[in-house]
Amino acid sequence: MKTLCIDLRWTDASGIGTYVKGIMPGIISLLGDVSIVGLGDRSRLEEFEWSRAANMRLIECRASRYSLTEQIQLPLAIPSGADLFFSPYYPIPLLYRGQLAVTVHDLSHRVVPEIIGDPHKRIYAQTMFRALRKRASIIFTVSDFSKSELLRLTSGPRDDNIILTPLGISAEWYGAAQLPPVRSRPYLVYVGNIKPYKNLGRLVEAFLKIKDSVPHDLVIAGQSEGLITGESAEFFERVRGAGERIHLTGFVPSHTLLSLVGHADALIMPSLYEGFGLPPVEAMAAGVPVAVARTASLPEICGDAALYFDPLNVGDIAEKLTEIISDSQTRAELRARGLSRSRLLSWDACSRTTAEALRAVLAR
Repeated sequence: MKTLCIDLRWTDASGIGTYVKGIMPGIISLLGDVSIVGLGDRSRLEEFEWSRAANMRLIECRASRYSLTEQIQLPLAIPSGADLFFSPYYPIPLLYRGQLAVTVHDLSHRVVPEIIGDPHKRIYAQTMFRALRKRASIIFTVSDFSKSELLRLTSGPRDDNIILTPLGISAEWYGAAQLPPVRSRPYLVYVGNIKPYKNLGRLVEAFLKIKDSVPHDLVIAGQSEGLITGESAEFFERVRGAGERIHLTGFVPSHTLLSLVGHADALIMPSLYEGFGLPPVEAMAAGVPVAVARTASLPEICGDAALYFDPLNVGDIAEKLTEIISDSQTRAELRARGLSRSRLLSWDACSRTTAEALRAVLAR
């Protein structure tokens, strides 16, 4: 029996965690004749039904991500007989010498100013991407945009081992609007980490331009603590100055997030850089119209099911916020297109493509 080892320390990371939890049930089922070893916090992983599958076992490994410790502990935790190690994100164990699979979600750590401006973070990202291009047997990317960025910004001995695996949408999003509401006033919502490249400063500025002419609040749902690149103190001060019209929720549990998005009048994604952009298509599945930045992967992922704005133009953002709030025909069209668009994406398809590629490597 072949052995596949997977780094599951990312299960509770925001976007990467959604990816891991989305593909793991399918991978375990489709690779039923493969021994799968998961590395991570055993007590946390045991809460997931898929972790108790007959072909699955867990090994304790709580090394901090992006750390020197993980570079020491990960190679020691990987079973000596493992045939393939799969990292669901670009940091890989540099001392591991076996076959390697890795998922590249985006190249933000190679292009975002606040990261590349820090020499330690820049060198870390450059080292990791150089190593994975040289050593990975297979590289998964979540969008054509991310694949093009990987080819643009890195080089390697081959390009034919890069496989597109678009992300999926959990079925629970289709019933999000039926959950009890968590807010009483109408609102627009943003979902994602609070980082400078998410462009929330311009979103806040645009909302402040229109707030006196609309009844809506702006709800910003996402983590702001413990990030390697956080927002500025000036940003938080400006949000506080808006009083009760702008709300920072911090981390939101999944059940609450479903309701928060499902009852929003629109979801707004102003990011300057996204490798995929899962929140807009999750909102589409919930029947919520979306307005997004015309940049990076967002036009590829959202297609004709979103209202687009120039993310660098505060006036254009404000105009599109007003339109998505006030134009009922636009909202109805976006809902219909969004629902159709969301059905093109599934975790079953993502995990199947991933499992087939992993099996091919294991068979070598």
